[in-house]
Amino acid sequence: MVEVPDYLLERSRQRRAELTGAPPAEDAPASADAPSPAAPAPAAAAPAAPVPIPEAAPPPPPEPDPPYVEAAQRRKRMPYWAASVMVFLPVWAIFYVGMLEPPATDELVLADNGAAVYSTCASCHGADGSGTATGRQLNGGELLLTFGSTPDFDGLAHHLSWVYLGTAGTKRLGLDFYGDPNRPDGQREVDSFASGMSGFSNLSLEDLVSVVYYERVVHGGLDAEKAAHEEEMLLALVADAPVFESGSPDEISALLTESAEGHGIDLAAGE
Repeated sequence: MVEVPDYLLERSRQRRAELTGAPPAEDAPASADAPSPAAPAPAAAAPAAPVPIPEAAPPPPPEPDPPYVEAAQRRKRMPYWAASVMVFLPVWAIFYVGMLEPPATDELVLADNGAAVYSTCASCHGADGSGTATGRQLNGGELLLTFGSTPDFDGLAHHLSWVYLGTAGTKRLGLDFYGDPNRPDGQREVDSFASGMSGFSNLSLEDLVSVVYYERVVHGGLDAEKAAHEEEMLLALVADAPVFESGSPDEISALLTESAEGHGIDLAAGE
């Protein structure tokens, strides 16, 4: 009979004990050479807890916009449709400026414009030209006795000069008299009336010739033929728009003659 080694018997006993759950027998000493029973496998280590990721710091609040930026953001914006309107503004501006241009000289109505300008003169000369304590009489033939036009005297130019310069301006030219030297009761002295004549050099040329024409026709009673001739000459002067240097009667007479000849006006027609 073959003898079974002790270590095999021990292993057999251990195996049986494992299967039956009984403790191994103690009567058979384990062989010194038998290997020690295998140590139970260590329990699986618990998974390590995840390391928490620190939360990112919140971003700093944005800096406030400068006041001028906030004002621009609050300002109302131009509607998109307005852009198309803006394109046509230059055209409209040209049209508008054209409407502001003065009318052509052939459309200028001297008597109508002169009536509006004469409202400033009425406080001294009276609304009907009958005169007051501060202004000479113009109606009743008085005006044309002083500023009537004859072949020897350019009453229109002298009338324009007197209204333009007045008493003070006429005296600055070194003149002591004004108007027709052949006036029946004598030529007018510059200082012969209680109140001096105000100068109206601040008037535009159009207003100056208009008020003089109004006085000559409405208060002076200038006949229709001469009135038409003088209006032609005055319109020609306005068209040429000369600048008066002194405003003297001689200067204005020369300018009237030059404009009339330049516009083909017969100077002898009004004599």
